[in-house]
Amino acid sequence: MSMADLVAAGAPELPEGYFYRVRETSISNLKVEIRRQKGRWRSALVDDYYVLHSLEESAEESIVRACTKAFERWQGDAAERAAYRATTAFIGDHDPRGGR
Repeated sequence: MSMADLVAAGAPELPEGYFYRVRETSISNLKVEIRRQKGRWRSALVDDYYVLHSLEESAEESIVRACTKAFERWQGDAAERAAYRATTAFIGDHDPRGGR
């Protein structure tokens, strides 16, 4: 299954340079990883989520749901990091006359 197939099935589309990897973690567990491409042969893990399969849904639906959960968590983490960076602008002494 390609990235286009996952997106067509309902998984969130990732930005350029990122991709999904579905891998087996043990005999009966799967995990969806969001990875950032680092050069031609290497990649770095950005976020992951275990595939929780239920009998009420197909395997494809389980994979897409795990992609969505990993994407939501990754986006939430990015928002938290951006909020923290915004607050670090206020670190330091604040002179009552307007200087820092």
